[in-house]
Amino acid sequence: MASKLSSGIIALLLLAGALSLLIAIQPPAWVFLLLGSFALAALYIVARTKSRFDPLDPRFGSCIPPIPRPKTRGDGPSHDGDV
Repeated sequence: MASKLSSGIIALLLLAGALSLLIAIQPPAWVFLLLGSFALAALYIVARTKSRFDPLDPRFGSCIPPIPRPKTRGDGPSHDGDV
């Protein structure tokens, strides 16, 4: 528990230091956008790896239902490319 807390504090200090450095050197706005998108992607990856949620697992009640296919009759034109 103490190691998780200390690693969290170290990560927070590194983040605060990097943010203050970015504010001090004032890079162009696209650099902020690029770094922000990297940070959000990293946050998403970390959250997905630590989560046990699987959207396709029916135990969660959010299983994606199968796509209903229309019933085809033999007397109409087929939709395989022939006209």
